[in-house]
Formats: sequence, C-alpha cells, structure tokens
Amino acid sequence: MLIAQKETCGYSLNGKVLDAYTEEPIPNAVIKVKGIERYTTTSAEGTFKIDNLCTKNNILIISCLGYTNLIEDHEHDSAIHFYLTQEVTGLNEVIIQAKRRKEKGTETISQVTIGKKEITSNPTQSLAAVLSQQQGVTFMSTGTNVQLPVIHGLYGNRILVLNNGLKHGFQNWGADHAPEIDIASTNSITVVKGAVGVRYGPEALGGAIIIEPNPSLLNNPFYAALGTGYQTNGKGYNTNFEIGNGTENWSYFANGNYTRIGDRNTPGYNLTNSGKEEKAFSFGILHHLDTWDFKVNYSFVDQKLALLRASIANSPDSFIRAINSNEPIIINPLSFDINQPNQKTQHHLAKAEINWWYTKGAKLTLIVGVQLNKRDEFDVRRNAELPIINLDLLTYDYQLEWKHPKWHGLNGLLGAQYFSQNNDNNPGTQTTPYIPNYNTDRVSAFAVESLTFGKNMIEAGLRFDLETNDVRGREINQDIFRDNYTFTNFTGSLGYVRQLSENSTFRTNIGTAWRTPNMEELFSFGQHGFKTTFGLLRFKDTNGKLSTDEVIPLNQSTVNPERGYKFINEFQTNKNGNSHNLTVYSHFIENYVFDRPIGVFGTIRGPMPAFIFDQVDALFFGADYSWKKEWTDKVSSIFGASYLWSRNVGDNAPLINQPPISTTIELKWNQGKVGFFDSSRWSIRPSYTFRQSQAPRTITPQSLVDGSVELTTSSEIFDFAAANDGYFLLDLSWTFKRKNLSGGITVQNLLNTRYRDYLNEMRYFANESGRNLLFTLKYTLKKNAKNE
Repeated sequence: MLIAQKETCGYSLNGKVLDAYTEEPIPNAVIKVKGIERYTTTSAEGTFKIDNLCTKNNILIISCLGYTNLIEDHEHDSAIHFYLTQEVTGLNEVIIQAKRRKEKGTETISQVTIGKKEITSNPTQSLAAVLSQQQGVTFMSTGTNVQLPVIHGLYGNRILVLNNGLKHGFQNWGADHAPEIDIASTNSITVVKGAVGVRYGPEALGGAIIIEPNPSLLNNPFYAALGTGYQTNGKGYNTNFEIGNGTENWSYFANGNYTRIGDRNTPGYNLTNSGKEEKAFSFGILHHLDTWDFKVNYSFVDQKLALLRASIANSPDSFIRAINSNEPIIINPLSFDINQPNQKTQHHLAKAEINWWYTKGAKLTLIVGVQLNKRDEFDVRRNAELPIINLDLLTYDYQLEWKHPKWHGLNGLLGAQYFSQNNDNNPGTQTTPYIPNYNTDRVSAFAVESLTFGKNMIEAGLRFDLETNDVRGREINQDIFRDNYTFTNFTGSLGYVRQLSENSTFRTNIGTAWRTPNMEELFSFGQHGFKTTFGLLRFKDTNGKLSTDEVIPLNQSTVNPERGYKFINEFQTNKNGNSHNLTVYSHFIENYVFDRPIGVFGTIRGPMPAFIFDQVDALFFGADYSWKKEWTDKVSSIFGASYLWSRNVGDNAPLINQPPISTTIELKWNQGKVGFFDSSRWSIRPSYTFRQSQAPRTITPQSLVDGSVELTTSSEIFDFAAANDGYFLLDLSWTFKRKNLSGGITVQNLLNTRYRDYLNEMRYFANESGRNLLFTLKYTLKKNAKNE
C-alpha cells in the first residue's frame, strides 16, 4: 500500500531488496521514507518503487520480520539493490510477516502458504483440516481422528509430506493412517499443487506439503507463550507452550502440546469410541559462525486414536443393519475411554543440518535425519489386548544440496539424496501380518535451474531415482515368501512465469512424477479396520473366481509403477482491492492404483466388506478459483470454488472416492480497538459441498450377503452406499487481543447440520460431528520487545 502526499512532486525512487546471504528476493519487505508518511512493500520479486517525492535524496528505512532494519540514503532515479541480514525486527507498532520464499524447483507451480496464526487458531485440529481451507485441497478420513490431505483428487503416498526438510517417515498407506504432525508446534505450511517429483522425488505425484517448525532466529529477544483451549463436542481440552531466545551466535526454541477429547457427538447421538489423546514435544538449536550455520532439531508425537465401534459387525444381519441404518448400531454415553478398535502411534524425528555460504550467493547444505515410527492397532476380537498390527518403521535420510552461484544468468540448485526405510512386524499379534517386512533403499540426484529475462522466468529440472525393495512376508499357510525388485526412473519438469503487468502474473508448469505401489497396495492381506483387503499380488482371477492362496512375484505380474503427467496453469491478479486466482490443471496417471469393493467376505470376526486393489489409466481435469475483496479498510471477503472431473479412461467409468464440487465464502470484519480489547476480529464462513455426481453404481449389502448379485474382479466397480446428499455448513469465529492475552471463540457447524461426508469411510455407519464450540486463550511474554 502506498500513502499519497497532498502536493505533486516529480522525484521517484526504486530498487530491489535481497537476502544478504542467499541473494534471493525478499517479498513484502517494508520500505519507508524517513520524515514523511510514505511507504510501500516489495513485490514477489523483491522490487519496489515510490513516485511523486519532493526531494531528490531520501533516507529509506527497510524492514522485514526475520531481518535487521536497514537505513540507507537513496538518490532520485537510481535503481540499486538493498541487502538485509537475518534478525527479528519491527516497524513502529506493526510487525510485517514476510511470506515464505518459494523452494527452488517449485516457483512455476501453484502453491499457497498458511501462517502460524491461522494454523493455531484451532490447536486440536488435524493437519488435513488446516489445509482443507484452501481451494483444491480437502481430506480423506476414517472417522473423527484420522484425516489425510487430498490435493486435486490424490492422497496417501501420492502426496509427499515434508516435515522440517525430511520426508515424513510414517505408515503412509490406507485411508486410516494420517501423518503424525503436531499442529501447535508448526510455524507455516506450504501446499504445492503440482507434480514436484523433480524437487522431492517419488510420492510427490500429486503435490507436496511442506511443514516448517518454529524458526531458530538470531538476536531474538526471549519469548514465552502458554495456551489452553476447551471444546464442547467431546468435552475436549488442550494445553500448549512455547519458548525461544536468540543471541548473536546462538538460538533455541522448544514447545509442547497435550490434547484429550472424549467421544464426539452428532445431532441426536454419540459417536461411541471416537475420542483421542495426543502428546507432543519438540525443540531446535542453531549455532551461527560467520558463513556457517549448525542446526539440530528433535520432535516427538504420541497419539492414541479411537475408531468408531459401530463400524465392526459380528453377523450378516448386523452388517446389513449397520450400513442401512440412519444411526450407528452401537450408541453409548460419552466416555473418554479409548477402546477397541483403536490405534497407537509414536513418531520420533531427529535432524542435523549444516549450511555453508562459501561465497556470495552460493551455499552448500548437508542434512542428516533419522525417524522412528511405532504403530500398534487393536481390533475387536478375542485377545483384544494384543495388537492386530504391530509395526516399527525406521527411516534414514541423507541430503546434500548445492545452490550454485549465478552462472550465465542461471540460478539453480543441484542435489543428491540417499533414502532408506526398514519396516518390521513385531511378533505376538497372533495374525498373519497385514503387510510384510521390507527394506527400501533409494539413491537420487536432481538439478533445477531457472533463468530470468525481463518479466519472464523459465524453470527446468531433471531427476534420477534408483530404488530397490527387499520384501519378506508370509503366505496364507504361514510359509515365508520373499521378493526383490528394482525400479529406475527419470523425472522432468518445465515451467514458465510471466509478469503480465504490475498487478498480474501467469505461471504454467508441466511435470512428471512416479511412484512404486506401496506395500498395502501390493501385499495387503486380511482384515484392517472395518474391511478385508487384498493387494495386487495377493489374489488371482481364476475363471472369474477370486483366489488368495499364494503371493505372485512382482516380475511375474502385470503390476507397474504409477507415472503421472500434470499440466497446471495459474493466473493471479491484484488490483483496486480485488485479488483473483484461477488454477486450471489436467493430470494423466498411467497404472493408477486404487482400492474398490469386491463383495462381503465371512471372517472369524464376522462378515466384512471386502476390497481389492486395481490398476487402471486415470485422467483428472479440474479448476480452483478464489476471489479476495477488500470492501473497506475493516471488511474483506474471500470466495472460493473447486471442481474436479476424474475418469477411469480404460473402462470409461467413474473412479471411486473422489472429492465433489465445493464452494466457500468467508466474510471478515476487523473492528480494531473496541472498549476493553486492543483488537477484535469477526469471521463468518458459509460453505456448500455438492453431492458427488461421478460416484460409481451402488450394490446393497443385502444383495451381496444373500447372493442375489454375483461379482468378479472384472465386474464394473460399485459402492456399498450411494453418494451422500450435498450439505451446507456455517462456521463463526471471534478473536481478540488485550495486551499479552489473546483468545477466541469459534463455533463449527453452527446450525448443527446432519450430514455425511463422501470422503469419510465411516459414512457407511454414522453422521459427521455436530455443533462444536471451541474456546482458546493464549498468554505471550516478550522480553525487551513490543507486543505484536
């Protein structure tokens, strides 16, 4: 924003603001002309210009959060560069938050960054719930606690979760395994919506989610914060803390979080066994020496998550009744107990990072990370105290990156990576392991280069991956089987950005990515949650009959890796208080793997829905649109809509479990100082999700149990229940601040709407949660620094 002077003058000043170490442009830095009320902010490219000044020479004060203030003389019509060094600063009484710099290799791809204030407004929500506020992003879920991000119709290990610079090493398969991320300790989240296989490797087929912890900032005064919250739905409570401090050469931070929620409720009944308990802790240390930075980080998350009790049937009649009923077949009073079925997870992450700025504009980075993920899943069965799944996943990650000096106009990044995972089934479950033991080793190398000329920027990248897998498991008769397979792959990306005008930008990118089918998709065998599932290598189609008595070696099967080709275009414009963003994309995936119902199978526990994994060529078309409007200096609004069309092109049939059309409107009112409060803000958010019109046909459980419908693996896909009706939701929130105290009241599902979400596997058995009032309070102490 530029504040105009009353008199008309003919002088101007312009320049570019850059990071002193990386020479990267700094967007949203504030440039103020000393002595007069004139200021502006830098563009995404770090440039700025101020016209109509009355003096030839001016003193500029340049500031940005995370950098030391810079005071410089500037002469009329001289365009120069200004370099900021990292530190925490404020401008008068306003702190300006700089946007996170785009990662090399993703600058031509549509992406959005979510800041800390928005993330922690509800400290009990999941990572996927935070991201679902963005256009083109929603979530797949299994009940109230397990939610996976979905980007443009893709989820699971097609979406790479990058946690503090490391691929998050967890059991990333199935709709009921969500990443163990502590939202309360997260500083920012960036969603990249394109195929970023070049930058990040396999599992970035549909996009990437980049999670940044609290930063380690030098010269940062001591700060401490203590927060708490309570929610009415489930009578849940939460408490969290964070502290940090930075000197000239040292910096540290630490935070922790505890959450406990009882059984949720819908309008009319309780969701028995839907509570959760979560504990988390993390810290980071930074040591700075001239051109060297040494960082150490550690994080720990412990979760105990309940799954809806009514999803487990024990007879054909109870299974039919469970799916056909308007209410769950098991409803008990609210309880904080977490009974079977449930899952317990623990995730440890330790990371060391060294950065060396060996010359101006160039940097070497070495990252070493290790993660341990422990998972126990408990089912409703005899010996229920024993886990039905007991897995340890150990992940090692070694990365070396070189940001080279500019060379013939090229600005780029080269990197090499060694990635290793070891997954072990622990004994004592008294079951055939659902997935086998395995070792995965991957060696990768990539290069990304960009060239800027005028208002144009071209970005290109190439990556090579060599992946080996060693698998050990058990046949149905408990004989041991082994399989070894290796894949090599080249991945490419080409993108272009054009600054159409001072207010408009166009970017386009075509990228490829690939992934090996995960262990569940290949080797899953038996019951998992409310269903029985068979992987691609665990069944044969013998004369229309499903045979599961042997494991097929991969090299004797028709199974191939997925390969995706995504073309994504984004147009952005911001003028006169209106900001428009339109993203249009197409995505073709060869050998797309998905699970689909195949019938109802009898098990020791009772009848269960049976699913098999299938592989087809799939095509996705979609668009996301958002419009932000500044109505006044206190009132603004955001309108958004997302549309996705998807198809099994081989059979010309719909795909299952794809997000329907959705629209949202958010109206914000910033009251400013009101009575007792230093600030008061209101937000109302109506949204409508349409019925999924592209859902497959429906076959009732009754028809499957009584045998009136016969199915084979080549039958047209179906679902056990029709797609749910569309639904309207209304959320309302108020936040306030009084000196060091801040807080808010949020009402989710204000109208207490009864509805079922098409992307929730528990939609077969129960409605979604009803109205929820969330109360939060936070006290922040900052030593020798003005409050925000």
